[in-house]
Amino acid sequence: MITSVNLALFPSNELLTFGQGTISLVESKKTQLPAIYPFLDNVILKCNNYEGSLERELKNPMVKLQSARDHVRSDDFTAYRDYCQSAETRRKPGWSEAAGRLLAVIRRHGWSAQFMGYKAKTAAINKIITETRTKYQGDVIMINADEWLRDLEMSETEFLDTAKQVVEVASANHEPLLADTRPELIAALKALFQTVSLQQIAAPSAELDALTTQLNEFIVTSLASVKAAGTRAENLKNAAETKPAAN
Repeated sequence: MITSVNLALFPSNELLTFGQGTISLVESKKTQLPAIYPFLDNVILKCNNYEGSLERELKNPMVKLQSARDHVRSDDFTAYRDYCQSAETRRKPGWSEAAGRLLAVIRRHGWSAQFMGYKAKTAAINKIITETRTKYQGDVIMINADEWLRDLEMSETEFLDTAKQVVEVASANHEPLLADTRPELIAALKALFQTVSLQQIAAPSAELDALTTQLNEFIVTSLASVKAAGTRAENLKNAAETKPAAN
C-alpha cells in the first residue's frame, strides 16, 4: 500500500517538485504496469498545467504581496496558539481550563496550520476563528486572548483581500489559476497512488512491490523535508525575535 500523505502541507514549489518526482519514479516502471498508464498520463497533464499556472502567478504583481501577508497571518496564528499554550500553564483560577478549550479548537482544525498551503491554511484558520468566536468567546475574554485573536482575524482578512486581487489579475488575462490547478494535481496524484495500491492487492508483482517501496520512500523523504523546512523557518524567526539588540 502507498503511504498516506497530506499534500495540503506542501507549499507551491515543493508540490511541483513532488509531482515531478512521482512522475519520474512511475515512468521508470510503466512498461511493466500498463494498467496505470491513464493515471500517469493524467498526473503528467495536471502537473504541466500546475507548473504553468505557478510560473504565471510568480509574475503576477500581487503575488509577492500575497506571500508577505501569508507570512504575517502564519506569525499571528503561531502567536495566538503559543499564547493559549502559555495561558494553560497559569495557576490563576479558570485560566487553564479556558485555554485548554481554545487549544482543543486549534488541534481539531489545524495545529500546524502555519505549514499548510494557502487553501488549507485559509480553511483551517477560518474554522478556528469561527468556532472560537461562536462557542468560546467567554474563554477568549477570560485569558485576555482577544487582542491576539483579533490580530489573526485581521491578517486573515488582509490575506483574503490580496488573494482576491491575484485572482482578478489572472482572470483578466484568461489564464488558469493556481487555485484551480493545485487541487487538480493533488486529485490526480491521489488517484495514481490509489491505483497502484489496488493493483498491488489485485495482481501483486515484483514490479509493483518495487514501485510501492520507491514511492513510499519518496513520500516519507519529501514530507520530512517540507516539515523540516517549516521548522527551520520558524526557528530562524524565533531566533531573530529573541536576539538582543546591539548597543
